[in-house]
Amino acid sequence: MTKIYRVSIIIIAIISSILIMFSDAKKPDNLILLPLLFALLIIIVPSFTKYMFKNIGITIVNISMLIRYIITPTLISIYGVDLNRGQILLTSVQNKAVYLMMYEMIVIFILYAIFYKNFYTDNIVKKAKEIKSSSNIFGWLFVLLCIAILISNPAILSRYSFVWTASELKSKVVEGVSVSFFLTVIQLGHLVLTVNLLNMIHKFYEKKNRFVYVVISIIVVMISASFMVGTSRFSIILPLVTGLFTILKLYRPYAKVIGLLSFVVSFVFIIVSTALKQSTISGETGTSSNSSIFEGLNSDLQIYFSGVSNVAHSLNTRFIYEPFDFMAILSDLTRSVMYVNSWFGTHISALNQFNVTFYGGGTSQDQILPMIGQGYLYFGFILAPILTGVTIIMVMYLDKIIQKSSSVFNVYIITYLCLKFALYNMANATILLSFMTNFFLILLFIVWLNKLIKVR
Repeated sequence: MTKIYRVSIIIIAIISSILIMFSDAKKPDNLILLPLLFALLIIIVPSFTKYMFKNIGITIVNISMLIRYIITPTLISIYGVDLNRGQILLTSVQNKAVYLMMYEMIVIFILYAIFYKNFYTDNIVKKAKEIKSSSNIFGWLFVLLCIAILISNPAILSRYSFVWTASELKSKVVEGVSVSFFLTVIQLGHLVLTVNLLNMIHKFYEKKNRFVYVVISIIVVMISASFMVGTSRFSIILPLVTGLFTILKLYRPYAKVIGLLSFVVSFVFIIVSTALKQSTISGETGTSSNSSIFEGLNSDLQIYFSGVSNVAHSLNTRFIYEPFDFMAILSDLTRSVMYVNSWFGTHISALNQFNVTFYGGGTSQDQILPMIGQGYLYFGFILAPILTGVTIIMVMYLDKIIQKSSSVFNVYIITYLCLKFALYNMANATILLSFMTNFFLILLFIVWLNKLIKVR
């Protein structure tokens, strides 16, 4: 399977390079270097794809890099680098953005080549531990706490849309709920309820090995992932992939069937959620209706996967943001970390300044500063990939932890965290740190309490 993937990468990269070479669209002069370098590095470092399809983290990293370095440049060669929103970019800035992306790509492959033997093994199936259901008293108590919060603050449910019946997406902002902590707890409770049900179903499977429990588990994950927060497709895709991968780990005898079903289910979810979001956003902004599906895709992929345009806007932000202001950096990184964000006072934010540059002013703050752009603004060109480098090492470490996990709860929450890091192209260090503190530590605390009461 990995050999087919490598050959496919090379073929697609060649096709992409030819299209870029003969393209008349407005694009960076050096855009062709992105697909060529990615294909070359895949050949030079074959271990980068060797452990795909067995480890969720490195699999998602590979797929997101394929989108970023080959699919997106191909679309740019047809439709150009400019988006259907934001400021027009100079070609010189676009060229520099491509070089920065190439630099980041090289650093990722070098770090992987140095450290991968510490995290991955050829005997992954033999060394993986058997996953068993376990006592989860505090998980259910946490769900009861969430129910109590919902009873006292029912307006929280207004931020969720059920993708199968909704005609439009709801706002993420909840009127009448002044405590954002409650919103975070309910979102976390959504995950805990899912893993509680998977744990309970697997307990029945351990007594009677029947395929019906696999089907029930998939249904649970599908229903759980059908609730979208605001307009974020990330809020359904991430729980969906996490749940399906957990099921794959729990029911290994049915791996092939689960793999096929997971592909079909994921594809359907992406199509339905994308269509729902486009109809909603089109009605609000009127931008998508005037462009073709693929032209809109070109814009979306550059925005969501740190494409040339987004990185170029990061470079432009340097004109209004000074690097190496460590108090400002700490303030920026912890701005979404509850309570800690008050320690560092008010400083100029790279995240806000990026949005000012992106839109040319105004109040809009909906664009995510790319991680490589964040590193560039904080530390300059040479140290720009430092945040990405830490993230890739975390992905490899979490892949290893998943293989060593022996409980349903551990597999689920570590997989969820691993996916957040693996999709670094769709986030930045501030978002990841926020999840680590506001979400993941609470989940770990529940795990610790369950282990404590089990020992006693």
